[in-house]
Amino acid sequence: MRKLAGYLTLAGSAVLSLWFAQAPVSKSDLSATSPILLDQNETWLNVRTVEGGTWRIGADLETIDPAFLKALIEIEDSRFYAHSGVDGAAILRALKSWREEGDIVSGASTITMQLVRQYKPRPRTIRSKMIESFEALRFELHFTKSEILEQYLTRISYGGNIEGIEAASRIYLGKSAKYLSPDEIALLIALPQAPEARRPDRNAQGAKGGRDRILKRLAEAGLIEAQTLTESLVAPIPLAKTDIPNAAWLTAERLAGEGQVVHSFIEPTLQRSLQNRLADFVDTLPEPVNASAIIVHAPTREVRAHAAIGRRDHDGGWLDMTAAIRSPGSTLKPFVYGLGMDDGLIGQDTHLRDAPSRFGSYRPENFDRRYYGDVTMAQALQHSLNVPAVGVLDRVGGRRLDATLRAAGVSPSQTGPGADGADAGLALALGGTGLSARDLAVLYTAIANDGMAASLKWTSEDSAFDESFTLLQKDTAKTLRDIMAAAPRPAGILPTYLGFKAPDVGYKTGTSYGFRDSWAAGLSGDYVVIVWVGRPDGGPRPGVTGRDAAAPLLFEIANDLPYKSAKKSLRVENRTTEKLASADEAAPVILFPADGTEIAISDFGEDSEGVDLVIQSAYENPRLYVDDKPVERTRHGFRFLPDAPGFYNLVVVDKKGHKTRGTFRVLSTEDISHPGF
Repeated sequence: MRKLAGYLTLAGSAVLSLWFAQAPVSKSDLSATSPILLDQNETWLNVRTVEGGTWRIGADLETIDPAFLKALIEIEDSRFYAHSGVDGAAILRALKSWREEGDIVSGASTITMQLVRQYKPRPRTIRSKMIESFEALRFELHFTKSEILEQYLTRISYGGNIEGIEAASRIYLGKSAKYLSPDEIALLIALPQAPEARRPDRNAQGAKGGRDRILKRLAEAGLIEAQTLTESLVAPIPLAKTDIPNAAWLTAERLAGEGQVVHSFIEPTLQRSLQNRLADFVDTLPEPVNASAIIVHAPTREVRAHAAIGRRDHDGGWLDMTAAIRSPGSTLKPFVYGLGMDDGLIGQDTHLRDAPSRFGSYRPENFDRRYYGDVTMAQALQHSLNVPAVGVLDRVGGRRLDATLRAAGVSPSQTGPGADGADAGLALALGGTGLSARDLAVLYTAIANDGMAASLKWTSEDSAFDESFTLLQKDTAKTLRDIMAAAPRPAGILPTYLGFKAPDVGYKTGTSYGFRDSWAAGLSGDYVVIVWVGRPDGGPRPGVTGRDAAAPLLFEIANDLPYKSAKKSLRVENRTTEKLASADEAAPVILFPADGTEIAISDFGEDSEGVDLVIQSAYENPRLYVDDKPVERTRHGFRFLPDAPGFYNLVVVDKKGHKTRGTFRVLSTEDISHPGF
């Protein structure tokens, strides 16, 4: 039996040793604090709650008033640095009072024991005190005194959903706990002793009574002088709580994880103005839509403002649409033309054909289904003509554009087999892919930075990643900036030269298929601005374009940019808009047959079914010639009857002498071995 008892004793000792060897809480548990986002000035920009909506801000002894720490130790646990979690003298004193009074009237809890109670609340009984004593010994075994004190000052309750000295100081006093007056120190010590009964916002008298008792004890301990005591006793009690900063909440949600203090590059004034602009814009719309924007400081690639606002009365109103993958519409056209210039295929004055054209099985149309014939590349970009852009991409290559965008750090999202870029086609020029506003910010920042692309910088940690990629040549990027800065302004926006200190904005708009996404991407001064407007569910907004919805908002945001601090301006003197031909200047356009078209017919001569010639002209009754022979108009329009297979030259002349030429080929169905014939 003695041997068995010995074994049991050894086993019990081993179990007890293992229990003591285990940390009562993990290091990760000690970090369960509110995420904090700092702006570029190291000022609090946004703080979020933890579980249960609790404000629990991590305490740092280096940023807490030393006078508060000294007073706290004196009042709560004068032997804190001497004991190992349990103060034997205090326990004996508590037991004596319990025997005499029948209840615990003299506290024996050390700061460590109070911290244990914060993690595992228990009824205030002798049994609970014993358990807390053992737990306190374990805390002291695994954590330093500084860690214990910091956790105590992080988790101690200050009433309601407020925990910790820093949260209490910010909410009740409207200031950091770094610099506190004696009356504030006393209030913040008294509050946790009776958190609900002494909340200053609900019971000012209770708060004052508790504070004054602490002040008198501090005076008795020699920590404050008599004169200071007199002045502190008449100091007012703060009656109203101060709001914790809640700006840039979407940015904070993206960047700041639990317990983290993140140093962002957000500029607070710019962030506020952006949020206000978006909110005002959304409120004026008759239908529920979202608006989002990113502002990037181009020389540093730092994100200076980031916001997404939506109506709260519809699904998706809280979504961060800057991260959503949507069709970019025509916002990729500058990069199509840019690659064409880098390859030496085109320049800004190169003439391109804007007329109905077919590229294999793909036949793009201009947005307004109007064609302008012979246009320059600058005109085509400024007026966002579709056919010339697809024509240039046909020569550059859709896969090359896709690969270049990926190398720049963005990920075009095609569906199906083309998801890896293998099937990237000509529709890329018109937004036939998926990108986010953040992706477009990377690409347009590259144009601002002389063609060099690199990742955006959201926080100070991002500064270590500086790998760059030459997206465009320097001269090409400058040419694109000049062309976009001369694009026609949206309705109601003054040209730069007419406005007093008006922003010089180079921009490009985009509208996705079905009017689902409205985009505007702009460069102004040292800044890049990306704006998106639409429905988060991808629903259409018939007739609403990027020029109508997003471009005016872009110019409003540009008005708020800090131009005086700009290191590099996008302004170029004597910049002129490349106007398209007006209605009375535009040359006729051959809608059918497009230049280079092949047409198969079964008969020739008088019995031929003929070839219908479809013309767009600003003037009635244009004259048509095929191989210098006039084509007469019939009641069905212009119809040409070919005599034999072969190539034919078509010329159209309007009454002002404007002339357009094209060539088409006529084939005989008998010579075509195709099952369809």
